[in-house]
Amino acid sequence: MTTASNRYRLWQHDVKPPKKSDQTVIAKVRPAAAPAKPARMAMSAGARTAQTVGLSAESNLASLVDNGHVSSITNVFDEGPGGGGGRAMFVSGVGDRRASSARAPRLVELKPAKGESAARLAAHLARMKDVEYAFVPPVRRLFARRRKATSGPDPLDGRLWGHGAIRLGHARTAAGFNDASSITVAVIDSGIDAAHPDLKDCIVEYKNMRGGSDKDFVGHGTHVAGIIAARTNNGFGISGVSSARILALKVLPRDGEEFDAPTYYRALRYVIGRAQVLNLSLGGEKDPAEIDVMRDVIAAGVVVVAAMGNEFEDGNPVEYPAAIADVCAVGASDQLDHRAAFSNTGRHIDLVAPGVSILSTTPTYKYDDGERNFDAWDGTSMATPHVAGAAALLLATSPELTPAQVIRQLKSSADRVQGAKKGSASYGAGRLNVEKLLR
Repeated sequence: MTTASNRYRLWQHDVKPPKKSDQTVIAKVRPAAAPAKPARMAMSAGARTAQTVGLSAESNLASLVDNGHVSSITNVFDEGPGGGGGRAMFVSGVGDRRASSARAPRLVELKPAKGESAARLAAHLARMKDVEYAFVPPVRRLFARRRKATSGPDPLDGRLWGHGAIRLGHARTAAGFNDASSITVAVIDSGIDAAHPDLKDCIVEYKNMRGGSDKDFVGHGTHVAGIIAARTNNGFGISGVSSARILALKVLPRDGEEFDAPTYYRALRYVIGRAQVLNLSLGGEKDPAEIDVMRDVIAAGVVVVAAMGNEFEDGNPVEYPAAIADVCAVGASDQLDHRAAFSNTGRHIDLVAPGVSILSTTPTYKYDDGERNFDAWDGTSMATPHVAGAAALLLATSPELTPAQVIRQLKSSADRVQGAKKGSASYGAGRLNVEKLLR
């Protein structure tokens, strides 16, 4: 079986995997290694490099530069490991409910020298007393499948079956309904078509963290954003679960391009103070740096919702970040309230949501695959934004709720459909029910 570290599946056919970087090692330095000492004499290149990133000139990492094993050492985050010995306080802002000691700032990125193996370097670093952990970062892939074209009526005519399944219409007609227009949902993904008529009015910020073109050449981020917040009653296309604002962060690569783990980590922390909910319709192998960063994000008051994955028929692997504690893990259900055949299972699943034949927005320009404007896709990638949009609706009514409380209410209000026994590894608490959630 192909491992998660080198496979990148979006649709029902194979696509070229993103390139896993063999020139990047991520390490978390221990607090004792962080404070830099003032120079009293001429320093070696390694000592200068170490001090530049906030490490002691005597750090073992400095010797790696002097001995020609490492070409560069840089901080993953601006505050660096020297920022109070790895203890940085979050600034006040959206989603900041309390001050929190940050775990992630002590991450550094090392580039192996020419001819050096990243894997061997990571193993060597992991044995150093200055280092808490070191690894070659795994890629993150998206969990969607483009449906094959079928004949029949325009899909917009019988659109959005998922809204009926989660009783969104009933919730909208209830007294006191708040459409979450004051809530921001971050979407870390492949980008977004910021000019799409159903999305252009909901984007509060679009930040391309990869560089290069701002276009969503994959289409995935645009599809996810439409499920969350496509504009309602604008006389065009579809409507989203909520009217939340979207913070769109372009991080994931185009077909065949290299996955950049440090950029992904920076995107995760960029959400702090800017959004109350984070949608992650992606996943892959366990990543200790991702876990540290995610803890910081959740501690800052952000509700994190992540996809279980689409590989049930290919070994049913445990996917991260869905498997991280305090992340809301979402599986996919179909029109009969059954688990979608592709949807991964596991004891960490929290609930399921519609994820089969989900119509949503796609780029209005030519992109790598799919229909322009709107298309129906399958995937836990499509189920996850249903839950993210529902979390935004709940926070609009009860902004004082913590991430743990939001997830608890999502689960306690879910419908235990047929087969969804309490604690089920296939369904979690059951299928999302927005009407009961907001009641």
